[in-house]
This record gives sequence, C-alpha cells and structure tokens, in this order.
Amino acid sequence: MSRKAFKILVAGHFGAGKTTFVKTVSQIETISTERKTTLVEEKAKKETTTVAMDFGEYINKYGHKLRIFGIPGQERFSFMWPILAKDTKAFIFLVDSTDTSRWFEIPKQIKVLIKVSPSAPFLFVANKTDLPEAMSADEIRRRLRIPSHIKVVEGVATDRTTVEKILDEITEEILKRNPDLKNF
Repeated sequence: MSRKAFKILVAGHFGAGKTTFVKTVSQIETISTERKTTLVEEKAKKETTTVAMDFGEYINKYGHKLRIFGIPGQERFSFMWPILAKDTKAFIFLVDSTDTSRWFEIPKQIKVLIKVSPSAPFLFVANKTDLPEAMSADEIRRRLRIPSHIKVVEGVATDRTTVEKILDEITEEILKRNPDLKNF
C-alpha cells in the first residue's frame, strides 16, 4: 500500500541525463516526448531530445509514490518549465559532470523553477561520474557556486541503485521540511 504521492521534477541542461534517469527507475512504462534533434550543435551530442516532458512513477523504500517528471533542457522549450514545476515537492537537478558546454542553460532554468515552487528543496546530481573525465560533486559545487545548504551528490543515471538512492535522499529532504507528511 502506497503512502502520499509526491511530484518530483528532474531538471538540468540539454544532455544531462534527465530522460535516462526517469526511464532507469520508473516502475511503469514511461511517457516520453523524445523527438529527433534538429540543431546541428545538439546532433553532435545526441540524436533525440525531450520536447515536453518524460514521466514515470516509483514507489520508494518509505512507501511513497514518486511521480517523476523530466523536463526539457533547452531554452526553446522553456514554456514547459513553469507548467511542470507547479505543485512540485522537490527538484533533482542533473549536471553532466563530463561536459561544461551546456552549463550556461542552468541559471535560467533554476530561476524559473524557484519562482514557481520556492519552498521545494533542490538536490544537485553530478551525473555520469562513472566516466573517467568526470568532475566530482565538490568540483561541480565550486564551479557552479552552489550554496553549501544545497546537497550535491554524485550519480549515474543509468544505474538503478544509484537513482533509487537519489530519490530516497530527496524524499528525506521533503519529509524534513514537511514532517506532517511522514504518516501519509
């Protein structure tokens, strides 16, 4: 029997691993809006991109159903960010730890998300840390100037165990801020 359902938004720049994150952990068939990449500079990185959202569900070790929404990373799809951020309990922000070329997209996305759900906790994930050229969570914190009160963890969006741990961690943040939700 599942407890309270929480909406979790997985954000991040183009190519950070949002779609993979959702697909890796979802216990239902994911809803995906992947389409062929059209811009030359994006085609060099990957063949498809999310144009509206990804959606999956996961029941965590606490018995809470997490409704996980992955948002598109590019600014041209930014009209979806505030729509999907509405009623979000927490944000997981993926950062490609092997490639800084799209990091310029991060500040605008964060500003939109915070404006829509200002009390929702953020958890930053240094994704792709299984690759040899990956930066550590500490390096990403330093380079992006992430405040010390926001957690930054290392992760691999293709590894189910890692993604589950990240979702458990963000659930703990939600419950810490909303203790009345523990028994629901």
